[in-house]
Amino acid sequence: MYIILMRHGEAVPQTEDITNRERGLTPKGMRQARRSSRMLARFLKDHPIRIFTSPYVRTRQTAGILAEECFAEEIHTADELLQPNWQMVRNHLLQEGSPIALVSHHPFLQSYLLNTCSAAVKFDLAGIAVIDYDLKWNQGKLIGYFTSDLRQLKKED
Repeated sequence: MYIILMRHGEAVPQTEDITNRERGLTPKGMRQARRSSRMLARFLKDHPIRIFTSPYVRTRQTAGILAEECFAEEIHTADELLQPNWQMVRNHLLQEGSPIALVSHHPFLQSYLLNTCSAAVKFDLAGIAVIDYDLKWNQGKLIGYFTSDLRQLKKED
């Protein structure tokens, strides 16, 4: 199965009036999320995905854009995505079936990537890592990483 890890796009800064949890995407952040999501949709073709997102506004907005581009019907909010503990995420969210997208924040995504496939990537804004994950062996292989700055996704023949 595929596990897709996606970081939110650029968000408005935190202020006295806007808490970290309430920070929404900027127009640029929306464009970033849309470009990355479109590349993922081309990669996945018509495979449906299940989307889980942290409860923060910027991740929920990013997940909404991802759902539009990848034709996902539902977005589930998961507090587990605010934890660096991969086992908790794995135990509560993963199951056999369609690809799963986890939309969260940089330090957590980096931890999940390291735990699932011993790979390290500094997630760019709206960056997406695609992992081919074996649930029985509890391990995966990083098969793709792309960002909104990537202009074209090339496939090998």
